[in-house]
Amino acid sequence: MNVAPRFARFCLAPILLVLALFLPLPAMASDHGGGGAPEPLVFTVNLGKENFLQFGLILEPATPEAAGLIAAHKPQIQHEIILLLSGKDATKLRTLAGKKELIEELVELANHAIHEDEKTGVKEALFTRFLIQ
Repeated sequence: MNVAPRFARFCLAPILLVLALFLPLPAMASDHGGGGAPEPLVFTVNLGKENFLQFGLILEPATPEAAGLIAAHKPQIQHEIILLLSGKDATKLRTLAGKKELIEELVELANHAIHEDEKTGVKEALFTRFLIQ
């Protein structure tokens, strides 16, 4: 009676079962195509001589193509946002109306940079943090 084939099957079966259970996991994880929430753009900008503004911003694309355009034009968008904020008044930005007006300006600015509109480009700007000191 040959014990070696039985012993090999006895040892290999659990190992193969474990491998079969865990090997498909990376493939399933990448099937959704998404990478989670986008990383916010973070800015720190002087507001006049006495204050500064620090905020995080997520530009929400209207289409998947717009997400690629936002990424491709990120340095230009950041530059334009810094220039826009340099002329802002801290007192106005502390109000809800001032923040909402800034959001509209940021959406318009980003869409201008990527040559799109709100239906095909950036549909929303979301603050992830907003601090004036």
